[in-house]
Amino acid sequence: MFHHFFHPLAFLHFVTVALVLMAVVMFLKARCGFARHRCGAGRESNPRRDTENSAFEDYRRATITRLEKEAEEFRSYLDGLRRAADASAFQAFLQARKNGESSAS
Repeated sequence: MFHHFFHPLAFLHFVTVALVLMAVVMFLKARCGFARHRCGAGRESNPRRDTENSAFEDYRRATITRLEKEAEEFRSYLDGLRRAADASAFQAFLQARKNGESSAS
């Protein structure tokens, strides 16, 4: 009853179908992104793409520059906080050592 499933050419049929499916998936990935529902989806989200609106491009560049400057200032502020915390911990260690206490940390 199931003798035709065990025929040597049946395995070749399954391999061929699998290869065709893999080729289709690779084509779709290359063509329009496999995870997207349609080929044009996601193009609007590219932040580096220039638009034809010069006023918007000027605003976008100014905003990105401002945000990069604020990010750098924030990183500098965090570095200062880390240095202050490290200095405080080091001073506490020196004070404990001076008082003869041993720290188990």
